[in-house]
Amino acid sequence: MTVHDPHGSPADDAEVRRDELDRRAAAELETFGYRQQLQRTMGAFSSFALSFSLISITTGIFANFGHGIRQAGPAVIWSWSLAVVGQLLVALVIADLATRIPLSGYGYQWASRLVSPHYGFFVGWLLTLQWLTGFPGICKTLADYLHGFVHPGCTVTGHSLGLVVVIISAIAIIHLWGIRLAALVNDVGVIAEIVGAAVVTLALLLLYGFSRPDGFSFLLDSTNYATGQPADAKAFAFSLLLGAWCLTGFEAAADLAEETHQPRDVVPKAIIMSELSSGIGGFLMLAAFILAIGDLRSVQAIGDAPLLTIIQQRLGTWITPAVMLVLFASIFACGVASLAATTRLLFALARDNMLPGSSVLKQVHAVHQTPRNVILLVWVVIVLLVLGLSYFEQLNAITSISAVTGYLGYAGIVVSALFAPARSGVSGGFGLGRWRVPVAIAALAWTLGVVVALLMPNTGDAQTVSTATTARVTAGGIGLGLLLYVGYGWRRIRNGTAGPPRSAN
Repeated sequence: MTVHDPHGSPADDAEVRRDELDRRAAAELETFGYRQQLQRTMGAFSSFALSFSLISITTGIFANFGHGIRQAGPAVIWSWSLAVVGQLLVALVIADLATRIPLSGYGYQWASRLVSPHYGFFVGWLLTLQWLTGFPGICKTLADYLHGFVHPGCTVTGHSLGLVVVIISAIAIIHLWGIRLAALVNDVGVIAEIVGAAVVTLALLLLYGFSRPDGFSFLLDSTNYATGQPADAKAFAFSLLLGAWCLTGFEAAADLAEETHQPRDVVPKAIIMSELSSGIGGFLMLAAFILAIGDLRSVQAIGDAPLLTIIQQRLGTWITPAVMLVLFASIFACGVASLAATTRLLFALARDNMLPGSSVLKQVHAVHQTPRNVILLVWVVIVLLVLGLSYFEQLNAITSISAVTGYLGYAGIVVSALFAPARSGVSGGFGLGRWRVPVAIAALAWTLGVVVALLMPNTGDAQTVSTATTARVTAGGIGLGLLLYVGYGWRRIRNGTAGPPRSAN
């Protein structure tokens, strides 16, 4: 029984209440069949920051703006808006499920408990592929920008893969010290990204947004670079990928639910607010950069980093180092968040004996309360993968499947939501109520549509990795999961030695 001290400070009272809520969360975790092992230290801002940094509109827009502007010209801002709506539908479904089942492993747990552990294995595998291939891609992007900043004009070569290894190792070491340090690093990166992006966006809007001769009508120009004509339906569909590539990762907060205070309340809000703020912030950022364009055709012709060119032309080269520092911080924070989501998903799978070596992988460090063995495994596997490649193009082929498997994983999660019964026994938190089924159906249509767009041949814009290569590598990854299921998972799930324990919820 907690005794209230009338002379205690408000901070002490808040700490006592938080400890009491954490005890309740630990007791609730036991109703799902697990004991509290991971350290529950993340608050509302850290949960939001985790999802926000994985979306990372600064990273996504800087990396993919060239693709979008070549496909649909300034009108790409409206395809971005459609992507925001589509991804918000997915975020609403995921927020609803995060309220129902606040567990590490998110999509794997939801699919296993609402449909079956067999189905949950494949949803979990798709999400694992998304994170395992996406994490080195994030580190490669940071290495690309660092290399270009230090050695401008020099071609990126296979030797630069060593820089990727250094970045991967730095992020892994941070995680080995515990989620508190990882969350702090991520929080700092997010604050830097928000402040830096807001300053650049505001400066461009004030200087150029209201002084164009053609005004805001420029945002309706849909000139396709390949044809010189207004974008057709196919080009506009391809331009949707700017938002589709960028506006992912909001689900990461759900994967760290067991390390978050009051997860039923905090995690759904973090998911929805990170998606909304990224969507609106990205719209304003795109508007600022597009309205600052002088000659559209010359910007469309720039192969790499057109946004940096716009900044240098409109704000001066003196500001470039500051912009690059913000970009470095946001990408690094994105990598920290990505490894957090990756390792917690693998920990959840191992905890349920879904993976070979689960007895070792599910162990939690006694002091730092982190899944140390999973972190070490991911660190070693990713480093060996990178070192085994000769050129960045080979790493591109591996990381290109992240978006496809991610959206297939989204589809798997949304299907699980369609099997969910009406909420009962869960008070508070976010819920879609009677809108759950129609929202889930719309979200499913959106996610499958994005998968089709990601795998369609794109002849209007040069691609580093062809869609045929992406399809082959994706098929190979899914095939590997099928072999793992047949050789390891199926029999154990069937005889009850693998899969989530029976839940009281």
